[in-house]
Amino acid sequence: MRLTPTQHILITAGGEKSLTLLLMTLFSSGDKIAVDEFTYANLIATAQLNNLHLVAIKNDQGGMNIEALKHACQNNNLAGLYIMPEYSNPTGAVLSVARRKEIATIAQEYGLKIIEDDYLSFLSKLNPERPPKIMELLPDQTCYVCSMSKVLALGLRVGYLVFPAQLAQQIKNGFFNTTVKTSTLNTAIASMAIKEHVVQQIIQNKVTLAKQANILFEQYFPTAPTNQLTDYAFFRRLPLKNVQNTAKVEQALANINIRCFGSDRFQINASSNDHFLRVSLSANKSLDELETGLKKLRKFLQKSNLI
Repeated sequence: MRLTPTQHILITAGGEKSLTLLLMTLFSSGDKIAVDEFTYANLIATAQLNNLHLVAIKNDQGGMNIEALKHACQNNNLAGLYIMPEYSNPTGAVLSVARRKEIATIAQEYGLKIIEDDYLSFLSKLNPERPPKIMELLPDQTCYVCSMSKVLALGLRVGYLVFPAQLAQQIKNGFFNTTVKTSTLNTAIASMAIKEHVVQQIIQNKVTLAKQANILFEQYFPTAPTNQLTDYAFFRRLPLKNVQNTAKVEQALANINIRCFGSDRFQINASSNDHFLRVSLSANKSLDELETGLKKLRKFLQKSNLI
């Protein structure tokens, strides 16, 4: 990914901070923003706090459906678009090169301000298609967000926000009026890790562990959806049947000391009939602990006739 001379970059206190800043500065109360029908739960909460209306766009096997996005643009007076092209949270969808170009074309036609959340940025190098970032396709309308929390360390709250020149003034004003201080220590650690190639070593270790975790997952749930990046995924989507409320499934699992997130918490409206669990593969102390949890999860779901 290359920056153009008309693009700017800010170092923020993490990806969450970048997203909050963009929602506060790019949009006004009552604005409508297109999102996947299942999208990042924290974004939903932040949009509500800012009185922004999220418009759910139906997905197909390739991610955000083009016709549904076009229809929403024609009928909802959309101001923006939030998208996660690389292993979308929580569905795990990966946008193809063709789909990215189609989305960029529609966004350009309707003048949408785009927030590209590349929270698993390193995965793009593992994608055999080597797809472009949305920011590369539409640099004058796209704000690009990535951070070091997933790449390097969870507690390292350092984010990078790239934005076009025409949005620079309002974003910088918002940044300097809402940020007391971005940690210079965290920023220095991240910068040194990049410069000394420590990041590449950590990424390789994470990829190796992720591959092992996904092998385990597929031993217990062999029919779960896959794509070109699931071998390296930090979480997987597990479709459920015979269920209307995944919050109840969450609670039942919590009662047996298993924590999974149900699709309800990621849903913009209640119109979808798709129900699934988001199963984390990276929150365990060891692969043995993960296997114990997966075995227990499968037993519960089979006994409850949910898979």
